[in-house]
Amino acid sequence: MSALNWTISVEDVLLRKRVILQGVFEAEYVDAPGARCRVVEPIKVKIVVVAARDGIAVGGYARTTIEHPCDRCLKPVFLPIHGTIEALYKPVSEMPVSDQEELKSLRNVLYYDSDQIDLTDRIIEAIVVEIPMKVLCSDNCKGLCPYCGANLNEEKDHKCIEDSVDPRWKKLFLVKQNLTKEG
Repeated sequence: MSALNWTISVEDVLLRKRVILQGVFEAEYVDAPGARCRVVEPIKVKIVVVAARDGIAVGGYARTTIEHPCDRCLKPVFLPIHGTIEALYKPVSEMPVSDQEELKSLRNVLYYDSDQIDLTDRIIEAIVVEIPMKVLCSDNCKGLCPYCGANLNEEKDHKCIEDSVDPRWKKLFLVKQNLTKEG
């Protein structure tokens, strides 16, 4: 499969009534909230663009696997992604005057102001939306030691000693030790 241009001509869609784009979306990384994720498998995309009564309807999917760091221990986690692409494009001349009108509809309505519509953001959006809020390497991941950064999954009997604590955190370490002794 070769790389495609993910921009469509509004005129072409209106004339043909239906356009299908299918191929590989080229990307090495996807920026997700809190992490830059490496794309491990080619991003396979299929998008159907239809001239509908109320605008230009876009639907399809994006399939890939990404590498995301575990939110507790930072170990790489491979996430299969099966994202859905859905949007309705309307000319900017039909944009609601007030925010209240737009809030009445929960549809994914976007507005275009040229003769071309770029679907790149819809592909990335389909991937990012599929990433869980919390990515864990396993449900029982113990994470990193808050004092020295040791991976607690790999060091089962880890005991942090004062000398191994980063000097910037030493005062907090001593406070925690005192609270543990008292409580």
